[in-house]
Amino acid sequence: MGYTCPYCGSGLHDEKDHYFCDFCVMEISKDQAQMGGHRIHETHQKVDPSDLKKTTPELMTYSTWSLILLLKEARKLRASFYKELSIGRSKSRGVRDKERFDDVAAEYQEITKRMYIIENILKKRLSYIPERLTDNYLSKHEEQMNNKKTNDKMITFTDSDGEV
Repeated sequence: MGYTCPYCGSGLHDEKDHYFCDFCVMEISKDQAQMGGHRIHETHQKVDPSDLKKTTPELMTYSTWSLILLLKEARKLRASFYKELSIGRSKSRGVRDKERFDDVAAEYQEITKRMYIIENILKKRLSYIPERLTDNYLSKHEEQMNNKKTNDKMITFTDSDGEV
């Protein structure tokens, strides 16, 4: 059995540097092509707080699941900077405190913008921004990623030439 389209399960035509799906009328990159009607495979990156420093185009390549985990990390960091700002406002005493307050305010502003980037990428993909990333929300999302329908192979149909 040859390569199949990860979207519809149809057989693909081999072109120079890609495949072509007649049914979807689109090019399929060599790394996206599947065998035997398997669905598109989503890879999930391990997330690390340092990933928050990545550019928007880099973050756009992350899987939705990886972005959800990264958003949880961003919100946690933002909350800690907010708490530090609140404490700084009430205890500001001198020049050194003012400099520290300015540094924390700049970090708070940066993490807020990075959080907005991730939220907006997720909004585009999910049509909403997850409000609370509780353990319950995460486990339900993970359950959906692992459900049978998500991972079932598609039925492949042969065309008049007997090709998949």
